Amino acid sequence: MELKSFSDLIMLLDSLKKQNNLIFRGQSDKDWLVVPKSGRKGFSDKYSNNLSEEQVFKSWKRYAKFHLTKYPENNWDWLAIAQHHGLATRLLDWTKNPLVGAYFACYENFKNDGVIYYYVLEDIVDFNEKETDPFKMKGFNVFFPSGFASRIINQRGLFTITDKPKMDLKKQLKTKLKEIIIPKAIKEEILQSLDFYGINKMSLFNDLDSLSNYLNEYVLNAHKNRKDNLDIIITDE
Repeated sequence: MELKSFSDLIMLLDSLKKQNNLIFRGQSDKDWLVVPKSGRKGFSDKYSNNLSEEQVFKSWKRYAKFHLTKYPENNWDWLAIAQHHGLATRLLDWTKNPLVGAYFACYENFKNDGVIYYYVLEDIVDFNEKETDPFKMKGFNVFFPSGFASRIINQRGLFTITDKPKMDLKKQLKTKLKEIIIPKAIKEEILQSLDFYGINKMSLFNDLDSLSNYLNEYVLNAHKNRKDNLDIIITDE
């Protein structure tokens, strides 16, 4: 389905409320593959018998210990932290909040149509994280990380994982993966509406850098901002 306005998005999401266990992922270019970073060109073709994704992860884990005050209990949470800090892993970010998905479908790309993917969690294998190796798990599954980072909590985040990181999920999940197309012409409108509902860079990333970036963008786009939002954000204190 292709949207024509933010109102269309709200109406569509309202019609999805009755479906349980939906997860969402926004991509700012609808033509991008739905693959984790380790499966993308530039990474997937570099892994070989002499250099594996698991070896790189173990190296990251060994050196990351010096920067952590508390260690994760299992490799799943270690992998999630590595993903959180930018390492190319086989985890793919999703959210339980469709408006968060909409934000990332529009974020920082106004030249291309975006897309929100959504998927109903079904036939997901329940596994013991302490006993299961993420690099040996077969098939497609979902991982709910511990709340080690406020960003993941704020974004209602979760991850999917597959033993075929190079394979586009659109091919792997086929008709089970649904999509909502967001034309580039309405991306700015949607971001402004999401900001009104509290979905913005400051609330989703929740760090000082994102706070600074959000306020910088606010100043640069002041002529488009609502007066009531200005009263909330800009104070004399």
